[in-house]
Amino acid sequence: MAKVHVIPHTHWDREWYFTQQDSDVLATYNFTKVIETLENQQDYSCYHLDGQSAIVEDYLKVLPHMRERMAKLVADKKLFIGPWYTQTDTYNVAGESIIRNLKYGMHIAEELGHSMKVGYLPDTFGHNAQMPTLFKGMGIDNIVFWRGIDYDDQVEKSHFFWQSAGGDQIYAYNLVHGYGAAKNIVPDADHLDKKIFPMIEKIKSLSGLDEVLIPSGGDQVNIDPNLPATLAAASERSPQGDVYAISSMESFVDFLRGNSEGFETYLGEFKAPRYTRIHKTIGSVRYDIKKLNFEIEQFLLKKLEVVIAIAKAQGITVHTELVDIAWKKILECHAHDSMGGCNSDATNADIMHRLKQAEEICHGLYNLVVKEIATNACDDNEVMIFNGQIQPYSGLVKVVAFSKSANVALTDGETVLKSEVIKRETLDGGKVIEVTKDGEKEVAVPPYYRFELNVEVDALPAMGYQVFQLVGAETDSQASSEQISSHMSATAQTTIENSALKLSLVDGQLLLEDKQSGRVISQLLSFEEQADDGDSYDFSPLEGDSPILSGDLSWQATSVGELQQSMTVRAAVAVPGDLQARVEGEQNAQASFDVTLTLLAGNAALQVDIETVNQVDDHRVRVLINSDLQTGESISTQPFALMTRPVAPSIEGWREKYRECPIDIETTDGAVAIAEQGNGESKALVINGRGLKEFQILKGEHNDKIALTLFKATGRLGKDDLLWRPGRASGINNTVVYTPDAQLQKSMVFSFSLALTANADHATVRQLEREYLDMPFSYQKQNLNSFENRLERFQVRFDKRDSKKCYSLFDIDQALELSSIGHAFYKENSVIVRLFNATEHEQLLDMTSFAHFADVERVNYREQPQAGDWVVQPNNSIDLRLTFKI
Repeated sequence: MAKVHVIPHTHWDREWYFTQQDSDVLATYNFTKVIETLENQQDYSCYHLDGQSAIVEDYLKVLPHMRERMAKLVADKKLFIGPWYTQTDTYNVAGESIIRNLKYGMHIAEELGHSMKVGYLPDTFGHNAQMPTLFKGMGIDNIVFWRGIDYDDQVEKSHFFWQSAGGDQIYAYNLVHGYGAAKNIVPDADHLDKKIFPMIEKIKSLSGLDEVLIPSGGDQVNIDPNLPATLAAASERSPQGDVYAISSMESFVDFLRGNSEGFETYLGEFKAPRYTRIHKTIGSVRYDIKKLNFEIEQFLLKKLEVVIAIAKAQGITVHTELVDIAWKKILECHAHDSMGGCNSDATNADIMHRLKQAEEICHGLYNLVVKEIATNACDDNEVMIFNGQIQPYSGLVKVVAFSKSANVALTDGETVLKSEVIKRETLDGGKVIEVTKDGEKEVAVPPYYRFELNVEVDALPAMGYQVFQLVGAETDSQASSEQISSHMSATAQTTIENSALKLSLVDGQLLLEDKQSGRVISQLLSFEEQADDGDSYDFSPLEGDSPILSGDLSWQATSVGELQQSMTVRAAVAVPGDLQARVEGEQNAQASFDVTLTLLAGNAALQVDIETVNQVDDHRVRVLINSDLQTGESISTQPFALMTRPVAPSIEGWREKYRECPIDIETTDGAVAIAEQGNGESKALVINGRGLKEFQILKGEHNDKIALTLFKATGRLGKDDLLWRPGRASGINNTVVYTPDAQLQKSMVFSFSLALTANADHATVRQLEREYLDMPFSYQKQNLNSFENRLERFQVRFDKRDSKKCYSLFDIDQALELSSIGHAFYKENSVIVRLFNATEHEQLLDMTSFAHFADVERVNYREQPQAGDWVVQPNNSIDLRLTFKI
């Protein structure tokens, strides 16, 4: 005899093949019926609103008068909401976004009375290996999930301990038959005998416990008022004498905690398409959404929140409610379907709109915050350079500046900084209207110049800024040629280099040389174009089709300067325009790619930017990066850790075992690497991308290649019987949803950096990531141009206050990386600093770095005080709440 915890719920996709607006309409009816049923039926003990707080916010925006009634049910633990804001994708969004998702979701739920303390992810397409650390940081010690498990290769039981690389361990429970196992359960004898009881026996066999869980719900279903009576009938009829009762996931997790002796422990991710589809190639669908989301995440984390922390430390009032709005708008786009891109075109238009709204909020608030800092710290025409890293920065900074002078330089008051003009534009000053006694008068404004500069700085303050003076310069008198270079010269040469690397175009192919190690990589970059007979969920090859590879590259341009050298080459290849043309053997279209390769002085990485205009339907494009090594495993980033996976697994006979082909096309948080060690030496190749999520390691006879998927274009939401995914269409399978916008017929840009290193350990990968993504940035106090930033032209009155021309919020000497510095939810005049350890050894944080703050507390991700020391374990993080002295 077993107790069967029946979990009544609705799985509420906020948007999918329908829009959020459709969802809101349906929720007004369904959620109201939930509230009424729980209020009126004493035997209906609880109900679950899918672990998402965003859908509660949506409902209460429409029906605000229901808030009090809902809050009473939440506080009484009859209606369970949270902990998520939206049920996140765990691979295609930043780790910080996953943390913020939980933080906003739990905050909203707690304001209504209670946040469910269960890490509930019933439908997410796989789970990254660091989820135990992310949940533990939120005070959640468990997960209930469905997809990605393999009982043959990973665990034997449906309950176990899941441990992260960060050392955190949580209780885990797998929904053996998914979140819809007991959907529409009825007391009919045939239904119980043939469906429900056999499922329970399967669940019991994988559990071995005398209490098991089965969900009763499904996509957008309404509450079933007859469920208590149905469960009474099931209990009476059960051949094993099992007792079926409405229960909560919190109650079942309590049972697991008390009966965990002998639980096995699993380390790793859950991404096996054994019993359910994982959609392993969803990382390349609708690249435009993924790229924009990535850029907003980076702007929030690396710029906006940094300048807000600096401003608040100086007593400047910042309306961080705007930051909350921006975060929530992008988190609305992070649900597994939304960020996966497996939606209708109407839904994806909504997603793009929300992302652009978030972007505008971020850029507008950033503009006002840096302007207020500069108002007091800068004199006219001075330039502030901000450093968001936790240690002083020395190296190149890109600066945008405006001047009436044709030549400019930056100085710290004593020394002219070495700089180089990347670009100079002459801008028309236009005309201004002056009101005179005789009426309005148009007055011409002289033209001026907009400069993009590379500037070499030394010891830029950590987590702070320094002010520099912009002065007019005569290159032949005021500054030597070593200090000030004019425009980078355009030449016909086919070689660029810096102190670390030399790149040459030789016989139509790129040759990369490492000057220090002597390593040479020939045929560095090529492009692979291939038919995509899949849909918005999965790439799938067209039977009989072969990839088309680019041939020789053609030289386009070279710019050579002392601080930056770049070369542009073009790859062009004739391809079929659509699937029909491929079947007929026609190559009636062209795919071309302009590749700009840049080397910066003092930087050991090659920067690559690719531009293309897609004019082809139903295909996938990858850039193939050659190496000088061979490996048996890939390395990529996940939150606070690296993930290693085997290369080229055996997929023979996969149709008998898997729901889709378990191909080794994988997803990264941002970086990809391969490494080789032998004969007493080691070498590695490390790639850091800007929003490029999908990769595969291609084995070669002598050298392996990293295949980075740039994009896949597809015109259908779901298709039956794919070569790599047999059977029904994913998602909605009884109608065809066409998605012409997902064909990505548009101009696109793809960017990544490439470095040759001695190893690909965690510290090396994160250092390269920081050098590529977390560069210092500038702002100029000037009145020549009011359109560089959208809000620049509007007058805002800022308070006068004392301000320094050189400022550092804090400086950390330990080998730690900054994850974020966000505003505190629960304490005024405070920020939350999250650091993580990318080394192989624990790091003891030196608290003297924060001695000038009014208060320093160790907290968890929810800002709850944490006892213990200031040690940060490898692959783990530490949160500090710093309170300013105001």
